[in-house]
Amino acid sequence: MTKLNTLSKLVLVCGLATATLGAGSVIAKSDGHKQGHSQAHFLLSERGANKLDLTDEQQIQLKAIFEAQKAQMQTLRGTDKEARKAQHEANRAKKEALLASASFDENAAKELLAQRHQKGEEVGLIKLKTQHQVWQVLNAEQREKFEKMQKRMSKKHRKQKS
Repeated sequence: MTKLNTLSKLVLVCGLATATLGAGSVIAKSDGHKQGHSQAHFLLSERGANKLDLTDEQQIQLKAIFEAQKAQMQTLRGTDKEARKAQHEANRAKKEALLASASFDENAAKELLAQRHQKGEEVGLIKLKTQHQVWQVLNAEQREKFEKMQKRMSKKHRKQKS
């Protein structure tokens, strides 16, 4: 019976570790920093402005939107690199303590996951708000062109990963 309990706990801990690590990578891959960054980079580039026929006014608005997003992300992340590093180490220590414990503390695990989920949710909210603002700057024809470009790029990236 104890071997079964130990095995069950081990499976549960492995599942928790996988979910914890997986949550961060899903956020990063699905709607993460790289995608948002490349979108901003494209829209603010001369090539993007030409392909979408952006006016000077639209380019100024887009630049302001992406600068505001950058400021919000920096505020969320914090400017003190040492404090971020200390927080990361504290979270790592909590996780290691959870895994090393003789009995599994489900409440501590939920708290750890909730903290990670909350930050991911805040990042996602900032990104969706930015995308909404960008969408409002573009006219119907530009939106359609931009959607087609995004679909092509998405297909291209999926093929490269395969």
